[in-house]
Amino acid sequence: MIPGASLFLYLLPLAAAPVLFHLLMRRQRKTILFSTRMFFDSMKPRLSFHRRFREPLLLAARTLLILFLLLALARLSVPEMGNVLGLSGEQAVVIIVDNSSSMDGVVEGSDRSKLNVALEGARALLKNMNPRGKAAIVLLVPESSADRFGGMTTDKDTLMSFLQSIQATEATGDSAKALLRGTALLKEVSSAGGGSLHVFTDLQEAEWKDPVLAADDMNGNAQVFVHRVPTAESTLPNICLLRATVSSRRILPNQPYSLEVLLRNDSDRDFQVRVNRKDSEHSIAEHINVEIGAGAQKLVKLPLQPKTPGRHWARIWIEGDGFDGDNRVYVPYICEKKGDVYFLGDQLLGDRAAGTFGLLPLALSPSGDGRFTSLVPIFLSRDTIKSRLQQKAPLLVVLTWADASTLDEETNALLDQYTLGGGNILILPAVDASKSTSQTPAWLGAQLEPLKSMPISVPLHVANPSSPFWSDIRELDGRVRIGNAFVKQYFPISFTQDAGYVSLLSANDDRALLAIRKHGKGQIVVSGIAYGRTGNWSTLPRQKIFLVMAQPIALGAVSSLANESQSIVAGQSPRLLPGEGTEMSITTLLGDQVDWSGLKDRSPTLVRGGAYIVTLGKRDTCLTVLPSELEGHSSFIEGSEIGALEGVPYGLSTLSDEDDFRDELEQSLAGTGLYVPFLLLALAFLMTEGLLGSPAKKWKDRAKGDSEEKPWVTSTKSAREIA
Repeated sequence: MIPGASLFLYLLPLAAAPVLFHLLMRRQRKTILFSTRMFFDSMKPRLSFHRRFREPLLLAARTLLILFLLLALARLSVPEMGNVLGLSGEQAVVIIVDNSSSMDGVVEGSDRSKLNVALEGARALLKNMNPRGKAAIVLLVPESSADRFGGMTTDKDTLMSFLQSIQATEATGDSAKALLRGTALLKEVSSAGGGSLHVFTDLQEAEWKDPVLAADDMNGNAQVFVHRVPTAESTLPNICLLRATVSSRRILPNQPYSLEVLLRNDSDRDFQVRVNRKDSEHSIAEHINVEIGAGAQKLVKLPLQPKTPGRHWARIWIEGDGFDGDNRVYVPYICEKKGDVYFLGDQLLGDRAAGTFGLLPLALSPSGDGRFTSLVPIFLSRDTIKSRLQQKAPLLVVLTWADASTLDEETNALLDQYTLGGGNILILPAVDASKSTSQTPAWLGAQLEPLKSMPISVPLHVANPSSPFWSDIRELDGRVRIGNAFVKQYFPISFTQDAGYVSLLSANDDRALLAIRKHGKGQIVVSGIAYGRTGNWSTLPRQKIFLVMAQPIALGAVSSLANESQSIVAGQSPRLLPGEGTEMSITTLLGDQVDWSGLKDRSPTLVRGGAYIVTLGKRDTCLTVLPSELEGHSSFIEGSEIGALEGVPYGLSTLSDEDDFRDELEQSLAGTGLYVPFLLLALAFLMTEGLLGSPAKKWKDRAKGDSEEKPWVTSTKSAREIA
């Protein structure tokens, strides 16, 4: 019924007007004298039909004509789809919007995004609801910003504003949680749980294929309607960005590092994409072209060299593939200030230091002041090391095996605690050493064997190329190459049981000439080779690779407290990050803005990519939020069987264009209009009234012919005149 048409319903009593007119205008009887009744008796059958049948039919036709004309003008309709869509009676509607990453794709047969079409469909549904009807909006990927819109409400304007703010995430949705949340909201309105759930989604298999609910899980009598937004088929393969990490060692200014990016080709053919990189210190992006084999993964290394200390970020994104939702990642890192390297020994000045540690101080700091490497060598005596360790923790402490075996108990305890707390220690032979040492500290867990000298140099080999120590040296094929490095004399190293050392370099049958182990939060590196200027020990110090090897020793080959890095997938919460205390804060460096502080157990779910610094207690963690790898890899349900709704009755329709959906929705809510049927009936009774009120011409001609054949008609007239 259209506005104003109901007025004609109040005029329906006018249909009785012909009856009233007939009753009021009935002819009054008048007595007329005739000489004979014989011609009236012959007309009696004809007059009886007119009086008994024709006049009542004419009266009924006129009455029904007015009745159906008024009903047609009233624009009545029969409800159709209102009940089918769950929008009849007292309306209670929960709208579930799929805001997962796949909804950023394009609708089939259109250039619009699937999310925009879904939101327009949800908006049309709200506009066609009864003003007193209650509604709520649930997201397939929950967002903390949506909590203020929780609960059923009659305020459609607020819900419309919320729809306007919804954006696609980089996470995979949880259909079970969304459906259960929607059912719970409906039960707030009715204890029976009636109403309807309207789901606007692209039916991605990762979210809807596998059974997640049973009929008993959804209590109440809620009706479920799924509005499928069809996905346009892409002609390009999808390249998924699986991981992006910065070096695990401590990051200092001017030090070279690598960003490791892992890519995956989800297609069955080789494909090339462009990988872009931009960081917080450079406004111009750099890029390289990378080809990934069909169904394969590929590790890409991108250079990184910060210039200033502080919090930094790097942004990596892919261009040229068929899906954009998993092509971006943001990596945070903390660059520290210059750090000290303590060389421990008595009277380490000038040639004495070079005679003890060889080329190692020069490899760590060519200028001696940390100008190029941010590492500052400081030579200390054993008497001053205790006070220096108590004042400031250095990046690295270097001492010889001989000094390590003669340290007093207090210094040993300090070095042990320093390493457990995250410090690094390097123990190596002095350049002029010729014999092994006596008993070393127990916390060291290593001991030198007698010196071995070979008549000719033997090659050095990498013992464990998979060790994190080699992460910045390891090539893309996984191999570690140290060039033509040879050794002529060395001390083999033996380890105590369960010391946990990992061998890095070996020669001949001796598997450990350089070894590393974690000790608490720090690391200990032991060497059986001295790094002299000549080749009496080894040619390694004169190789370029020695400069690269020296940095992990100083900066730590494992994650330090200063640059603790973690990553989670979009849709997860950082509440499981390591750290002590219950108070947590999240600071956004780049990406989705989530600046938050509060209790750790209430930390928000991060649904989009970003670079964050998470502070828990006194510990800062660099957090990367990765896109969900399922969004570009999973296909979509094409048929009518939705696994996630197995056992739950539901209706399924296709939503390709919101205008068509809006028209269908309005028509279904309005029902089938009765205007045309009533108008046709009115026209039919109008024709009937015309036929009954004005007999056909042939009937008149027939009546005239009858009067000519029967002369008594004229006699009747004459008799009347005579009378």
